[in-house]
Amino acid sequence: MTDKKEKYHVTEGNIFADLGLEQSEELLARSKLLTRITDLIKASKLTQKQIAEKLGITQPKVSMLVSGKLSAFSTDILLHYLSLLGCDIEIKLTNPKKRTRVHRRGRIAVVSK
Repeated sequence: MTDKKEKYHVTEGNIFADLGLEQSEELLARSKLLTRITDLIKASKLTQKQIAEKLGITQPKVSMLVSGKLSAFSTDILLHYLSLLGCDIEIKLTNPKKRTRVHRRGRIAVVSK
């Protein structure tokens, strides 16, 4: 029997950037939003059917949420679901520094309390 060592990389940042995906910050932000929704759904002890009624969606859509189907949901709809689940949402915009205004992209982050 041969000893196969699996090669892997432990990320300390954005897995989407590590994978070389475009819009990696947006993907990470959506991922964090989806994770928060999933946590809220699980903590609610409600059935998927009850969650579906609360969110105004079908039970299969709730199943997609809890199974992490990120590509099925836009940032807007995830924010909407969070508000329906009782979260207060704040979006903070800051002005770019003059010297970096056109030289670099801003960043997108989700901070959950």
